[in-house]
Amino acid sequence: MDCLFCASFGDSMNTQFVRLYLKGKFSKNIETLKLLPISSKFGEIPLSTIAKLKRHLTFAKIERDKLLYSLDINGYRAKRPVTHLTDDTLKALKDANISDIQMEQTGDIAQIHDSFKRMLKAIGLGVIILIMALIAIYKSVRMAFIMIVVLPLSLIGASWGMLLFGKPSCMPSLLGILLLFGIIIKNAVLLIDFYQEYRAKGESSFESAKEAVRVRFRPVMMTAFGTIAGMVPIALEQAVGLERLSPLADVAIGGLLVGTLLTLIYVPMYAYVFDKK
Repeated sequence: MDCLFCASFGDSMNTQFVRLYLKGKFSKNIETLKLLPISSKFGEIPLSTIAKLKRHLTFAKIERDKLLYSLDINGYRAKRPVTHLTDDTLKALKDANISDIQMEQTGDIAQIHDSFKRMLKAIGLGVIILIMALIAIYKSVRMAFIMIVVLPLSLIGASWGMLLFGKPSCMPSLLGILLLFGIIIKNAVLLIDFYQEYRAKGESSFESAKEAVRVRFRPVMMTAFGTIAGMVPIALEQAVGLERLSPLADVAIGGLLVGTLLTLIYVPMYAYVFDKK
């Protein structure tokens, strides 16, 4: 038999629960427990004379974290994204109007949040280094930013791809954004490189932009559709062992379809607008 008592340890501490375990003939039931002999200055007396015993539901397990009572809630998922489960849990707690509690998330969701922060920092640092490299290579701040400005436009297609396939934002999708940025910036570099080559020959900015698109149209489209063709089995989850990477393929397909088209339109247009001489 085990019992749960409330014990007070002076005025400086809160009331604490103490669990006691009893073995022997007095632990059979609550009636025999009342007869448990307690030594006193008057001799042995039954426990019932100095204590009140009753049955009630209590905690099966008491845990503390940083001197606070804690309750660990574990969950397992099959197919639903852990981010969706976490959002549903937070909404349920908010609707329950539970106050005076501290909630801390651990496990997969905590790792995801940490990974997201690290990945976003890596993407931001990569864009900054890329801008600095483009400025140094082309010796033009305007041309560097013309090539960079198309990157946010490619995210339009990436978002559409994830919505179309019904995939959540996750680590594979962030990796897909890195892959997408690499291909889009390569196409933009090809266009600007040919644009500056024609400008060096004395062509006008309009003719240079038009010729850059005409000459590099086929290589740009081959790169985009070649990558898309390779990503289709992964996006459809038909590649054995790569099912978890389907968000990466969704981002790449949607981003390349839209981003490649916008690259062929906006990069020459911006070059023509900001390089009129």
